[in-house]
Amino acid sequence: MSSNESKAVRILPCTDTSGYLLEAGIFGVNLEITRKGFFGGLCAQMLNNRKLFMGEESVDGWSCDGFERITDRPEESLCQSHFVILTDGSMSQTSEVIALQEGREYEAKAWVKAISDTAAITFGIAGMEKTVSVAADSAPYHELSYIFTGTDLENGTFSLRVTGEAAIFEVSLMPTDHFHGMRWDVIKALRRIAPTALRFPGGCAADHFDWKESLKAPEFRKPADGRSKAWFLFRDTYHQDALDIGLNEFMLLCRELGAEPEFTVSLILSDGEDARRLVEYCNGDATTEYGSKRQSLGLDPFGIHLWYIGNEAYFFGGEYQSSAAAAARTDELIAAMKSADPTIAVAIGLTWGYSYQAWAFDFMARLKSPFDYVSYHDYIGILPDATQGDNGMATCEILESNFADGECFGLNFYRNQLYANSFENIRICVDEWNYSWGKDSSNALFFSNALQFHFLAKSKETYHVDRAEFFMPVNEGMITVQGNICKIESTGELFRLMAGHKNGYVIPCTADSEAVDILCTRHQDHLYLSVVNRSDTPCTLRFEGYGITSGTEIEVKKYSFESNDYEIHTCKSPEVRGHSMAFFTLK
Repeated sequence: MSSNESKAVRILPCTDTSGYLLEAGIFGVNLEITRKGFFGGLCAQMLNNRKLFMGEESVDGWSCDGFERITDRPEESLCQSHFVILTDGSMSQTSEVIALQEGREYEAKAWVKAISDTAAITFGIAGMEKTVSVAADSAPYHELSYIFTGTDLENGTFSLRVTGEAAIFEVSLMPTDHFHGMRWDVIKALRRIAPTALRFPGGCAADHFDWKESLKAPEFRKPADGRSKAWFLFRDTYHQDALDIGLNEFMLLCRELGAEPEFTVSLILSDGEDARRLVEYCNGDATTEYGSKRQSLGLDPFGIHLWYIGNEAYFFGGEYQSSAAAAARTDELIAAMKSADPTIAVAIGLTWGYSYQAWAFDFMARLKSPFDYVSYHDYIGILPDATQGDNGMATCEILESNFADGECFGLNFYRNQLYANSFENIRICVDEWNYSWGKDSSNALFFSNALQFHFLAKSKETYHVDRAEFFMPVNEGMITVQGNICKIESTGELFRLMAGHKNGYVIPCTADSEAVDILCTRHQDHLYLSVVNRSDTPCTLRFEGYGITSGTEIEVKKYSFESNDYEIHTCKSPEVRGHSMAFFTLK
């Protein structure tokens, strides 16, 4: 049969079973501060390394002349960072993130201190700069700012020039209509995808996120230093993050989206008392010490229910790579956090990897505290740039059979070994899942995500999965942000259309072909089906006993990691094309 011919597939929903509720918690996302997820993604800030933190001889991301880089006087910087002294010198940055729109208002800022008697500071976008004369005085710094109306511009250049001598501490360029430092177009895209929960500050980034620092005004926050994970964490921002999105901004985003907040507490950065204060700040009322600090900012209690205790400590945990130390610290944090709010739920961090299974057994043998969830991370790809499997098969070919047997090695380890005698009491939260981290949107990524999402939705009874967080929404699968462009990608549309299953009851559904993977949910007056075609041959579907009231297909044009060519359209017939996915409402 050629790939242009259609294969007939008979589908029979098994409506004589009650099924189980598909929890809304499975529709979460992991909002990690990493790579292009925040700067160049969610953040409205347009200037990379804007606090001048990173660099050896020069300042990473900036072209400088007539400058001296100061690295040993952080007390002089308002954000405890490095800074630059320009003597009749200049600094500039050109980037695709610096993109303006005709008629839109922007604000440029610079925090400076004159060293010569007077210094003329000229800063901004070419043709739209402003010059300010600053006199030397006893003030620790001066904040310079001005608002201007933009013109259409891509790959813009921001520059700052000094006539005289002045210290430059940090700079900023943002549209004036941002939402607490975040882009409205990205927020609108997230709202369309409608995640039910946001995990922050993510996984590995949690070990570099100082929550107390993030409560300061953005210009006073010390940049996060990611050099210890230079190969992946902040690799697109010169191994630093300006911490422009802090805890309060995250909560405002959750409220804007109507999403449940989740937070990861670092084993490395937080001891018991720090974690107790964090929970009290987030959930305590105005009569508590830290709850009153939050309330003084006009913020009601955040009500964060689910807290992750550590992240991948067995690999990234420093002294807590020891299972004994990790278990002791986890006990310390849980006890302290529950003293501030006994109603919270906690998820413990474990692993299923071959090399760390002994770690997991020893950690559990030592852990004394009760817990609500076990964290599980599932990246089914090898590495972000992998295109071949170990057996020489192309990755795209391997993906066609993923989850076909409904089994998962890592979850089997949890069920059959680690918790063999207690699995009935274990709940799993798959708080990181994707083909791989660090990959741009593509048709193969979408196909992999579709099969994995189906598997997770069908895993409640077998593996006790009732929460999941896709990693991650911005610039790694769901939403692509580049300059002024913000686009929901195929995985984002998958997430949006899968929401038709939300709060339905998962029931069995049989097909007379292994070419299709089906998820069926029963609702009060209809059935909702999503169908993934594992093959390159189109499938014509016949639903026994039901008629189609609506249908939508995400059609893959070319199945590969190199192609992102897809189309979303209303189904004119009950057909799903090769490596594509369709959604049907049946009555």
